[in-house]
Amino acid sequence: MTVDARVTLATERPWVMVHTDGLLAAFNDLGVLNALDVAAARTIGRLLGEEDPAVLLAAALTVRGTRFGHVCIRLDSVRDAVVVDGQDPEEIETLPWPDAAEWEAAVAASVLVGDGSGDEPLVGDDGRLYLERYYRYEERVAEMIAGRCAAPRRPLLAATDVMLQELLEPESRQYEAAALALTGNVAVVAGGPGTGKTYTIAAALAALAASEGEFPTVALCAPTGKAAARLGEAVRQLAADLGDERVSAALATVEPSTIHRLLGWSWGRGRFAHHEKNRLPHDVVIVDEMSMVSLPMAAKLLATVRDDAAVVLVGDPFQLESIEAGTVLADIVGSGEANRPAIRAPIADHVVVLERVFRFEEDSAIADFAEAVREGNEDRAVALLGAGGEHVRWARDRSHRVFEHLWQAVVSQRVRMVELAGDGRGEEALAVLGELAVLCARRSGPDGVSSWGREIERALDERFTGLRWGGEWYPGRPVMITKNDYGLDLYNGDIGVCVETDDGLRVLFPGGREFAPSHLGEHTTVHAMTIHKSQGSQFDEVVVVLPGESSRLLTRELLYTAVTRARERVRVVGGEDVVRGAVSRSVQRASGLSPRLWGGRPTTA
Repeated sequence: MTVDARVTLATERPWVMVHTDGLLAAFNDLGVLNALDVAAARTIGRLLGEEDPAVLLAAALTVRGTRFGHVCIRLDSVRDAVVVDGQDPEEIETLPWPDAAEWEAAVAASVLVGDGSGDEPLVGDDGRLYLERYYRYEERVAEMIAGRCAAPRRPLLAATDVMLQELLEPESRQYEAAALALTGNVAVVAGGPGTGKTYTIAAALAALAASEGEFPTVALCAPTGKAAARLGEAVRQLAADLGDERVSAALATVEPSTIHRLLGWSWGRGRFAHHEKNRLPHDVVIVDEMSMVSLPMAAKLLATVRDDAAVVLVGDPFQLESIEAGTVLADIVGSGEANRPAIRAPIADHVVVLERVFRFEEDSAIADFAEAVREGNEDRAVALLGAGGEHVRWARDRSHRVFEHLWQAVVSQRVRMVELAGDGRGEEALAVLGELAVLCARRSGPDGVSSWGREIERALDERFTGLRWGGEWYPGRPVMITKNDYGLDLYNGDIGVCVETDDGLRVLFPGGREFAPSHLGEHTTVHAMTIHKSQGSQFDEVVVVLPGESSRLLTRELLYTAVTRARERVRVVGGEDVVRGAVSRSVQRASGLSPRLWGGRPTTA
C-alpha cells in the first residue's frame, strides 16, 4: 500500500500509522496494533539493529498486551488471545501470522530479547515474552510473597482467640482466615460476594483490639475510595455492636484510605512518598478489593510494607481483574485451589477461600446464577434466568415485558432523585441513588452507557420541563469522579448527586462531603456506568445490559462482576446467544506469576 493510500486509510482509522509496511502494517490496519505499538517496536528495533519483521511484530504485540491486561504474551497462543472490538475473530485469523516454531526461534535469537540478567528491552522466560519492566514487577512480587510465606507465624494470644471465637464460629473458614491474618506475615482472604470477607477482617481487628497491650498501627486500603470506605464502615459497625469501649477506641484509630493516598502519591513529584527505602510505619496493612490491583501497583505496595509487618490481601478472585496489566489475586488463589492436592507450595498455607454465602441465604437465586456464570455452566445459567422470580429476571430484548418493567423502575428511580434533590433532601437522594444501577458491557453503541444515559435524560426532560435548560448541572444529576483528586478527598469511581441548596447547586457525596460543581475535577454523568466502573460498589438492584451481538470482550468474569454488584435483584438484558457466549468465554490474560508461586507450566488466568 502506498503512503498516499495509507494517509487516506488513516482518516478512516485513527489508529493507523502511515509510515510503516509489511507485517506491522497488516496488523496495524486491522486494529490489532495501534500506532504506539508499532512505533515502540520500530524504535527499539532501530536502536538495537533488529530488522526481522517477525521479531518486531512480537515486540509490538508485547507492548500491546500490557494495554489489554497481559503481563506477557505467549507466541504459541497469542493469536487466540487477541481481541479487537468490532472485528470478527475470523478476520484476525486471516492475518499473516508467522509459523509458531519459526517465530519462537527468531525471537529467542534476537538482540532485543534477554533472559532477565541483562538490560535487553524484552525478556523471554519459559515460552513467555515480557517487556523488561513487567518481568521485573512479576519477579519482585513473586519474591516478596514467597519471602513472607517463609517467615514464621506469630502465636495467637489467648485473649485474642477468646474474642475471635465469640465473633466467628470455631473451625469455620472465617475463623481460619481471621487467625491467619493475625498470625501470618502474609494472608490472602478470598471469596465471592456475601461470603463474609469484610466481616472476617473486622472480627480479626476487633479480636486484636481485645488483647492486652498496645493496639498495633493498622492501614486499611483499597483501590477506590468507596471500597475503602465500605471496609472502614464494617469495622466501625462491629465496634458499635460489641459495645466495648476499649475495642471501639482502638478501632477508631483505623482510618480507611485509597492505596494511592496510603503510599503518598504526589502529582508534583510524580511518584509515591513511600517505597522500598521509605517503608510504611504500619504493623498491619490490609488491602481490600485486591482483584482490582494491577501487577505494577502490587509490586509498589508490597515493597512498602516492613518485613516484620503483616500484609492481608482480600478480594474476589473470580471477578474482573485490574484494567491495567496483571491478574495478581487470581494468580495467587485460582491456580492454588486447582493445584493444592498435587502441589504443597508454601503459598497454600497462606490462602483461605471463603465459600459459604451469607448475603443471599433467604433466596439464593442471585448466588446460584452467579455460581453458574463463574463455573462457565451456560445451560444452568440460562435455565436460572429463564425460571424468572423476584430476584433474577431476564429481558431477552426490548420488546420483552420484563424490559418494560425494568425501564419503568429506572425512570421512577431517577424521577425520585430529581424530586428529592430539588427539595434539598440530599441524603435521601443519595440513598435512592444506591437502590438501582444500570451496568453496561460497553461504553458506546445502542446498548452502551452513552445511549442509556441519553434515553434516561430524555425521559427526565419529558417529566420535568426545563430541567436541563440551565446547562449540564441540574438537581438529581448523578456524578462519577473519573480522576483522583487528593485535595478534595475524591477518588476515581466516587459517586455523588447534585442537590439544590440555599447556596445554590452543590454536589453531595457519601460521608457528608459537599462541593460546588465548579470545584470538581474530571467527572461524568452516571445514569449508567460500565461494568468495569461498578467494581467495588453494591446496589440493591442492578440492570445488566449486554450488547445485541456476542463478542470476545464479553466474558464470564464481566457478567459475574455485574451480577454480584446486586444485593437483592438482578435484571439481565440480552439475547440467549449473547448470554451463552459470555458465560462460556473466560478472560485469557497471560501471566507467569502463578507458576512462579505454585510451580508447573505457565497458564493464562
